[in-house]
Amino acid sequence: MSKNRGKRNIFTRITLIVVLCLFVLLMVTMIATLGLTSLIAQYWSVEEDNIFLFGAIIMGFSIVLGVALSFAYSAIIVRASRPYLDALQKVAEGDFSVRIEDPIVFANFNIAKNFNYMCSQLQSVETLRENFVSDFSHEFKTPISSISGFAKLLKNPNLTAEQRDEYLDVIIDESKRLVELSESVLLLNRLDSTDEIKKEEYSLDEQVRQCVLMFEQQCEDKGIELELDLASVRINSNYRLLSQLIVNLLSNAVKFTESGGKITVTCRSAGLNAMVSVADTGCGMDEETKNNIFNKFFQGDTSHTTAGNGLGLCIVKKITDLLGGQIFVESKPNEGSKFTVMLLKGV
Repeated sequence: MSKNRGKRNIFTRITLIVVLCLFVLLMVTMIATLGLTSLIAQYWSVEEDNIFLFGAIIMGFSIVLGVALSFAYSAIIVRASRPYLDALQKVAEGDFSVRIEDPIVFANFNIAKNFNYMCSQLQSVETLRENFVSDFSHEFKTPISSISGFAKLLKNPNLTAEQRDEYLDVIIDESKRLVELSESVLLLNRLDSTDEIKKEEYSLDEQVRQCVLMFEQQCEDKGIELELDLASVRINSNYRLLSQLIVNLLSNAVKFTESGGKITVTCRSAGLNAMVSVADTGCGMDEETKNNIFNKFFQGDTSHTTAGNGLGLCIVKKITDLLGGQIFVESKPNEGSKFTVMLLKGV
């Protein structure tokens, strides 16, 4: 509301300045015309037979002076507006590096300041877009190349049944990776365009329990111990988004926890907030990794030996922000990680 009021104030001030200048031009023309009329009247006897000539001279002088002042005024306004028009043209052509300064006429309106801020924001968005396209292309190209390579190997008629199954398993895994990448990108796009979050009241601890059940078999196969500490908590939130958040945290914990490790999931009340945490005994993270884990396509495992596309935690952060919560990370190398999400219960 305050931003809109500020915009209206700037527009009102500019309008008043323009109208005031036009009024001044009108007054100058009138004063000059009256002055000329008095001057002519002193040296020229105005009588009935020459009154029309006198009126024509005065009117002609008024028109010429008014047009001259109007052209001069228009020239000043056009010259003052030219930097803005040229800059807008460059922005329209995709050049977001353009910066301008206010001419004297508009020096007190901060137009250039706002314009330069807009360009810097657009430049940041463009940089993010280019980085996103580059990272997405890389992540998309890798599994496609793998699928293509192993599909060509399958054409070899001398392959053993064991080799054929191994190649087919790689193709299936890479296909799943492509599907997960596409779904994650689509989800991020939906989250970016989400304006209104529909909420409902439900049992958060039961939701967490249902999410954990999805990973029970995977943890059993991998030899990971699952420990639950779930207190009864009611929350007013978006069930679908919060489920996605919890699932992503659990998936991340399972991925980085070795066989024999342990994952602890906690849910409890913390005053007006509800707290959900997922702690693991996995490989942990250094400070640099911890500071970048919520960036798109960032992967702490630079060797890419673990499955993933670097979007899971980015989605977690986006959902947390949309739900008006906070997320905290505790981690040290070789000592595991703990992600804690705090949300208003709203009930």
